[in-house]
Amino acid sequence: MPTHGRVEIPERAALARASGSNWDYIDSYEIALPPGAPTDPREWTRKIFFGRPFPDRESGEREHVTADAMPVLDFVVSVLIDDDAVTVTSLVEYRNDWGRRYFAVVRPFHRRLVPWMLARAAREFARGGR
Repeated sequence: MPTHGRVEIPERAALARASGSNWDYIDSYEIALPPGAPTDPREWTRKIFFGRPFPDRESGEREHVTADAMPVLDFVVSVLIDDDAVTVTSLVEYRNDWGRRYFAVVRPFHRRLVPWMLARAAREFARGGR
């Protein structure tokens, strides 16, 4: 299975793109859609987040967006399913200096954890796990 990679926010991620414009941090990671894996973005969201995704914000046929607000920052996560790839996009807006400081600590872990979570979900779906 091809490994994950960091990519630009796909143009097709319409729900993520429409969720705001004041983001302080944005990243996207992509992995090949395993043969036989589901194409429902809600299933991928649940698998990526170990069955406990953040609150739903919006959902479409190919994209599912979850979001949450913390006292120090707001974040949105989009899971987009294309014909041959799954893309996870994270958008973060700092509410104050504490949010900037908090995410400065979290960012290095985020950059490792999100691709790992995406790859783990792809491996499970490739093995027939639902």
